[in-house]
Amino acid sequence: MKSALLLPLLVCLSLWIMIGHGQAQTGSYKGKVVIIPVGEEDLIARARFEFMSRTLERCTDEGAEAVIFDLDTPGGLLWDTVDLMMNDLQKLKPRSFAFVNKRALSAGAMIAVATDGIYMAPTSTAGAATPIYGNAQEMGDAERAKMNSATMGMARAVAKRKGHDPRVIEAMIDMSRELKVGDLVLDTKDSILTLDAQEATMKLDGKPVFAKGIVDSLDDIKKAEGLKGATVTAEPTMFEAIAIWVTKYAAILILIGVAGGYLEMQTPGFGIPGFVSIAAFSLFFFGHYVAGSLVGQETAVVAALFVIGVFLLILELALFPGLLVPGILGFFLIMVALVYTMSGWEVPLPTPLPGDGKDIPQEVGFDLQVYALGLRNFALGILGAGVLILAVFRFLPETGPFKKLVLTSSIDGGEAMMTPTVSLSVGNEGHACSALRPYGTVQFGERRLEAMVEGGYLPNGTPVRIREIQGPKIIVEPLV
Repeated sequence: MKSALLLPLLVCLSLWIMIGHGQAQTGSYKGKVVIIPVGEEDLIARARFEFMSRTLERCTDEGAEAVIFDLDTPGGLLWDTVDLMMNDLQKLKPRSFAFVNKRALSAGAMIAVATDGIYMAPTSTAGAATPIYGNAQEMGDAERAKMNSATMGMARAVAKRKGHDPRVIEAMIDMSRELKVGDLVLDTKDSILTLDAQEATMKLDGKPVFAKGIVDSLDDIKKAEGLKGATVTAEPTMFEAIAIWVTKYAAILILIGVAGGYLEMQTPGFGIPGFVSIAAFSLFFFGHYVAGSLVGQETAVVAALFVIGVFLLILELALFPGLLVPGILGFFLIMVALVYTMSGWEVPLPTPLPGDGKDIPQEVGFDLQVYALGLRNFALGILGAGVLILAVFRFLPETGPFKKLVLTSSIDGGEAMMTPTVSLSVGNEGHACSALRPYGTVQFGERRLEAMVEGGYLPNGTPVRIREIQGPKIIVEPLV
């Protein structure tokens, strides 16, 4: 048991130690033009934002010549995008550019505005940056006004700092804003601004509306800006890739962890389900730690909540079945730990830019939608685990390896008999000698046999009758 518990911990410790060497294995960015691809799903993964943040920090520390965001995205997470715009990109010392290739919508348009120069592919679009809920839920008028005001304030501050026309990003965020170029109306007051390449490069008050020019490739941007360094594409290290995978498939890890933990508590000793559960949750927390979801004292707090929650669930299932209070409290603590890890408690506004603080609303308020992704993943994991557990107890006990796993037990120092004798038949009555969760021991006359109850739990001492016999498996039901 000890070795099974230690192995996942040793694996995580090894990964923790090795992560410090992950960056050293990649070549230096000194004097190079670093390309950061931003694809369709990149702005919905927090681990990807952490990767971009670390890449920008490396570009500054190692003296890269420039950074180019290669954008083809429909959008993503608002507050992570704002943090990238107002913190990471503003601290970047090399010049920064955005190549809209082919889409920079929503969060993609906001990232483009936070760079020093924007270029468009010949058939590309940018805009439609108004905030929306990820689940397509409608915002109320007051909530919409508050969110748009906060988002416009932050985007306006960045646009001014980078020399872009703030009216353009405002029209991309708020449909009440109108944008004209001479007599040409690009955006009316009942629509949100989205620009094609030709519109984006038109002149407004002597400056480009949105982009400096139309180009066919990244090399054309290098020529237009006089960049001489070699081009290198930033790629996640192995550990960043693990973090991105973990955050993307967090619901599956929760499913495996919960199902494995429950199955382990239904079997004697410590075996494969327990090991799988520990490994799944270890990978879950390690991946989110690498992704930047857990920092400082948060890690210890989340770990404590999770461990206490598991302990309370064990008390409920193993020692005080039917008491409910430990189980409910344990489930709640586990939910809080997992959802927090995937979401974070709060979404602080980034530090206002120097001289632009007056443009930025300083309070946005609590937003439950911040936790929507974490709650969704948790719900999917729990529901999936429930389905898997039911399937295991319905089908796998018929197989040889699983029979050995779930049907072997020792009660009060004596072996429970596994195979019903011919004297047993449907309708025979007895009583539970242990809790059935769903397997346990039932006494029929002078014999103790392994039996199970379907779809529930029976406490020790419950009178039962045999409902069905399936080979070596005895299915009982409570006497009413």
